[in-house]
Amino acid sequence: MSSPSLDISLIVIASTSEPDLNLFRDMMATWRRELEALRRSYEVLVVDDGFGDPFLLEAKRIAKDWKEVRVVCFRRNFGESVALDAAVEVARGRSIVTSTWYLQVDPSGLRQSIQLLDEGTDYVAVRRDQRIDGVLSRAISWGFNALTRWMTKVKIYDLNCSFRAFKKSVNEELSYHGDLFRFLSVLAVRKGFRVKEIPLKHVREMGPSTLLRPGLFVRRLLDIFTLFFLIKFTRKPLRFFGLIGALFFLAGTAISSWVLYQRLFQGEALADRPMLILGIFLVVLGIIVASIGLIGEIIIFTNGRQIRDYHIDSIIEGGQGGESSDA
Repeated sequence: MSSPSLDISLIVIASTSEPDLNLFRDMMATWRRELEALRRSYEVLVVDDGFGDPFLLEAKRIAKDWKEVRVVCFRRNFGESVALDAAVEVARGRSIVTSTWYLQVDPSGLRQSIQLLDEGTDYVAVRRDQRIDGVLSRAISWGFNALTRWMTKVKIYDLNCSFRAFKKSVNEELSYHGDLFRFLSVLAVRKGFRVKEIPLKHVREMGPSTLLRPGLFVRRLLDIFTLFFLIKFTRKPLRFFGLIGALFFLAGTAISSWVLYQRLFQGEALADRPMLILGIFLVVLGIIVASIGLIGEIIIFTNGRQIRDYHIDSIIEGGQGGESSDA
């Protein structure tokens, strides 16, 4: 991973939908004005996640006229998690700002986000204010975010905004795959980083609609449950698998006991009794599921020292006048 040598790396990712070149050009011009107004050293990384021409040609044309622009190309679409992780790895800025290929929120948020990072915030999340997308889209987004807040206990109100800012060191300590990049702010909070969410005016919304793609809606729900498991049970898998295994085992025991009672006291035959098979199956399944949790506990016990689910902010050294050093 490259060491930071600039103040800001703006990462523009084209991954989820075919970019509109006019919107892309307008957005890049806007970001150029905002970045130059900051008077800080910066770079712009444009990530082409497998779209190729004509988007790639347009990105190269902009890079030819704007020396701070670098273009990262993938041979095929790998998804936004891979695109973001790869771009951050080659980024040279201490502060990372991300955007999709169009201007989604008020660009003045760039200055506000960088100021918050300078003041000590580790991750700046953005909540789209005065939203312009449809009522149903907003309702689904509200439900998605509300469910995530309830399951994770992290008070972030908009996980789908592509504009975010964070220190490069934050990304180095977070692990995400698939669509879990949407939950970077939640993962950062759970890791102990200082996270702040700010409202920015919603300017435009493009890309795939959850309303038109039921499979996308299902994947979002699965992502939430995946996040819930990773947060709650990564360190203690036996609590999750043990609970489910115990429920299966108790249900199987109850069913088998009832069938046995009927055989001993009511004279019913055991032959051709599907309930007996179901009871035995649930007992065995419960033991297997609990064993998976036990195996997970053994793996965590043997490798636990290599797993860091915390972040040390600083260490205060004695005899140095109260000065602190980052851990």
